[in-house]
Amino acid sequence: SYRKKRETSYNDQYANYSEEDLYIEELLPLVESNTPEVVYTKELVREVLNEGLEELPSAQRDVFVWHEVEGKSFNEIAEETGDSVNTLLSRKRYAVTHLRAKMNELFDEIKSH
Repeated sequence: SYRKKRETSYNDQYANYSEEDLYIEELLPLVESNTPEVVYTKELVREVLNEGLEELPSAQRDVFVWHEVEGKSFNEIAEETGDSVNTLLSRKRYAVTHLRAKMNELFDEIKSH
């Protein structure tokens, strides 16, 4: 079992990229309660996230949705689109950076109230 080839996680495979630049989890609230405040905040987050997605160029939006929502690997997306994995990684990074900025605006507004 020691020599058995283990699945490489995304983080191992693309270790030279910062995790914070590639994942959306930090943008979404992790609170699991259903108080009115939490429900309202989650709705706001969804609205802002959808607005941010609509503002993205289609190439960036597509890569983000394919990877984050549909769970496709970058290798699968590369095979389907003909783009290199590095190109796809860059597009996703731009998308996440844009979405993080949108979320930061929302969180700053929430903090100020």
